[in-house]
Amino acid sequence: MEKQKLPEITNTKYHKIVKLLCIGVQIGTILYLLYIWNGLPDMIPTHYNGAGEIDGYGGRWTIWISPVFMVLMYQFLSLIERHPRWWNTAVTITKENCERVYGTLKNIIVSFKFVITVIFAYMSIWTTTGLNLGKWFLPAVLILSLASIIVPNIFSKKNF
Repeated sequence: MEKQKLPEITNTKYHKIVKLLCIGVQIGTILYLLYIWNGLPDMIPTHYNGAGEIDGYGGRWTIWISPVFMVLMYQFLSLIERHPRWWNTAVTITKENCERVYGTLKNIIVSFKFVITVIFAYMSIWTTTGLNLGKWFLPAVLILSLASIIVPNIFSKKNF
């Protein structure tokens, strides 16, 4: 059976803006951490519980764990974004729905990349304060993550 040729899923203005924002946030986070490196205490928070309270400490070098994961997650999601055949769709892909379904899924992936980048950047920078994240952090992460899936779906339905 011959594989169906997928249409090129073009990068929209939204995709380009989000990519620039993600790269800017990543570079900004790394530059900020380099800037304050010498002022960091020997021990910094390394883990927070569900209530946003610090429950683990480590050496100041651990400040680089979150930015490394931020960049790796961004690169991994970018790889997935470039391979629509890897995407798990809830519908059968046909010539008629291919562009719409893959376009919506690409919007979701791009939005999720931005949310993940912002979450890791925030945690990286907030860790340098030595303060608790707060009770609002986990609900905010969950809401932002869900919004990155729901909002692109809503907008895609308005266009059809």
